[in-house]
Amino acid sequence: MQPSIPTTLIAFIGLATALPLDARAPGDVTFCTGENYTGECTTLSVPFYECQKVPAEFAGNVGSFKVDAGAYCRITYTADTCTPHGDAFIWPDTNAPTLHHYVDVQGNVVDAGASLTSFLCQVCTACEA
Repeated sequence: MQPSIPTTLIAFIGLATALPLDARAPGDVTFCTGENYTGECTTLSVPFYECQKVPAEFAGNVGSFKVDAGAYCRITYTADTCTPHGDAFIWPDTNAPTLHHYVDVQGNVVDAGASLTSFLCQVCTACEA
């Protein structure tokens, strides 16, 4: 007995949804010059697990940074390029709407947007927007 077309389609759909997230297309990140995603904005698709430089047009002026669901990013603002742990984690449920008035892990308010140099995004299967 040959499988029916619906049975075959269901098997392929199950296979496709079982693929790991790192096999998907790269995630999106959004940069804006203004806080709360205002001003000039651009959205980029970036590969996971690769250090990325801040786009030249945003160097020294990132007011807000957003990452899509299914990933999180580590941003670096105290070094010229990505560091092993980054300076801050940006999660899709909170993102970073105020980088010019960012509260760091010690509770200090810093202008991370003026010195943001790079970021590295990675898969997060539990990250929701």
